[in-house]
Amino acid sequence: MIAPPLLVSYSSLGEYLEALGSELRGLHETEIILLYEKRLPIVVSFRCLSVLFGFSTHFVNKLAQQNWKFYRTFTVRKGKKKRTIHAPKVALKVIQKWFGYYLSKELNFSENVYGFVPGKSAIDAANMHINARWVYSVDIEDFFPTTTNVIIKESLRTIGYTSEAADIITGICCYKDTLAQGAPSSPVLSNLVFKDLDRRLKEISDNNQIRFTRYADDIVFSGIDEFPTVIKDQISGLFKETCWKLSPGKEYFSERPKRLKVHGLLVHGEKARLTKGYRNRIRAYKYLLNTGKIRSEDFDRVIGHIRYAESVDR
Repeated sequence: MIAPPLLVSYSSLGEYLEALGSELRGLHETEIILLYEKRLPIVVSFRCLSVLFGFSTHFVNKLAQQNWKFYRTFTVRKGKKKRTIHAPKVALKVIQKWFGYYLSKELNFSENVYGFVPGKSAIDAANMHINARWVYSVDIEDFFPTTTNVIIKESLRTIGYTSEAADIITGICCYKDTLAQGAPSSPVLSNLVFKDLDRRLKEISDNNQIRFTRYADDIVFSGIDEFPTVIKDQISGLFKETCWKLSPGKEYFSERPKRLKVHGLLVHGEKARLTKGYRNRIRAYKYLLNTGKIRSEDFDRVIGHIRYAESVDR
């Protein structure tokens, strides 16, 4: 789904302000202009948002205040586990896509953040750890579902939204009271709420002269010298002050001569590369593809794996 323009169906800011009428202009014009000058999504009140999208104010209110009614819930399998997805219905998704797209265009995140950042990928993150002696990684347990609307509101206020606007945005972009797993606005909001923790994790890496990247909920450290065991307590101490918990089953440490993996890629060498097992899998996929033995329902998935492998090699 392509995001609507910043002013949706209005050709200029003046045209939108005129459409609001004198009462709404008097209440919100200064706030609207400030957001527009920052090129941030213009969310100031339910009535102004309804004019922007051509929805009734009652409907926009309902989207935010009874958001759970506008999602389809289903589960998908990820490895041996199942993940619950809350997929927004069309009207809600349109606003979420618009908001997430323009927010991600204008916000800058730490250079160590690789997930949900235009132009960056998990492959890029893995390449930051090449030639490492050791790799240590931790994973946030249920990242999106444990990111509360309270911390989202606080983060939105830091970039220029009022308390009223932050309430509206969290209502529209959350599923009940947490970040929606499946909403197009969730990735950029997850990076926004994590900005302070990214800064503090970078301080840990700088103080210990090691490397650090974060891709969504996957936090990775590596180094070329001896592993500083103190970072384990430093990292767990940071998370005790937050709404998030580290997954005890996903803590990973490996040191050469054992193989080192970051995001499923090997990094003990000059560049990130595929594991032998994954290369064999790709070879099998290519053979089945060339012999016409791929089922139609599996075609896109197989092509996705092949293209991913090619992008790693490039």
